[in-house]
Amino acid sequence: MCVVNPAVRTSRKPTIDEEEVQRLASQFGEPLRRTYDVQAAGTTLEQRWRTDSDRRAEVIFAIQGPGKGIWLHTKHNYPHPIFRLPSGGIDWDESVLDALHREIDEETGLSTITVERFVALLHYRFHRGPSVVHFASYLFLVQNLGSKLENHSNAEVAEFRAVLPCQIPQAAADLRNILGERRAWGHWRALAHDVLHEMMKK
Repeated sequence: MCVVNPAVRTSRKPTIDEEEVQRLASQFGEPLRRTYDVQAAGTTLEQRWRTDSDRRAEVIFAIQGPGKGIWLHTKHNYPHPIFRLPSGGIDWDESVLDALHREIDEETGLSTITVERFVALLHYRFHRGPSVVHFASYLFLVQNLGSKLENHSNAEVAEFRAVLPCQIPQAAADLRNILGERRAWGHWRALAHDVLHEMMKK
């Protein structure tokens, strides 16, 4: 059974709008496309079943530079030593590109960035018993042309840390090693790191 919120059928953008994807691809390159079946467990993933969900999908941004490092972040409520790629929701009536710039500003305060590449479009089928909901991550590589992030923090972000591309798999492994309530979330969050590392090895 596929769960669809009736309120979003006609008046809101879909999770994946193929015309929008093609526009992004023409600007920032053809993305890798992956589809995953994910067993939803824990309150974080089960939020996808909420009828009042505030997002149709999310953006994930790999911020690079100055230098070759990729900036990961941790939040005050994350278990140690979890650092991951920052992300943020795409509102139902918002474009992917608008959400990307808004979320980068909210999460980092950076104003001098340029979108380098549309890395991947990750489509998830979340399973909970017989029901399925769909979600997607739009992953971008972004160049930071100016400010450093070391001292930036806000109510959610506790710290940023730059890692080399070859260290991205360790971040994915740390996510997969989370135990308890966030275990399924960690396995899900690791997927984008796998794809980013795949792209950066080429």
